[in-house]
Amino acid sequence: MKFVALIVITSGEHEESLKTIAKNAGARGATILQARGSGSEEKRSFFSLTFEGNQSLILYILEEKLSKTILKTIHKATQNDSIECVAFTAPLTHIVGLDQTLLRKFEDSIKQESDL
Repeated sequence: MKFVALIVITSGEHEESLKTIAKNAGARGATILQARGSGSEEKRSFFSLTFEGNQSLILYILEEKLSKTILKTIHKATQNDSIECVAFTAPLTHIVGLDQTLLRKFEDSIKQESDL
């Protein structure tokens, strides 16, 4: 079974929407990191204070096939709505500490699909 990291980077205002989209597509849990972006655009200032906005990095560890489904769902939602994000996957070659119950569910779902 192959696992990947699905990483979604978005503004803080779209974080909840993207978590809901991923959950509805089959994602269970995520790790959310607060981040700051460094882009090519000029930063806005207000009374000499620089405003950069809040960024969120949402990290999922998923079975490869499920990650593709979720990535496609996110892509479709961002095409139809005004949600802006960058989402991508990265392969994981070594992983420890996965919830064994979750791992068994993945294995069972794969077995069911191969029986079809």
